Amino acid sequence: MKLNVFFVSVVIILLAYFAGTRVASQKCKTRITELKLVGQLDINKTMDEINEKTFNTSVRDIRRILHEKYTIAD
Repeated sequence: MKLNVFFVSVVIILLAYFAGTRVASQKCKTRITELKLVGQLDINKTMDEINEKTFNTSVRDIRRILHEKYTIAD
């Protein structure tokens, strides 16, 4: 009788261990996915800001900036 209780206890402990590792693995995967999503959102935000600046800069502004920056000073 004691041997049966021991084996049942061992089986319960092993099942709890494997269930815990599976839950921890799933939480890890979820966290990694969240971090990737946040990183991608940051990249998209930066690209939107760059595109907005580029779109709002006219040809005159670009010519003026290049002229001021790259002309030979007296």
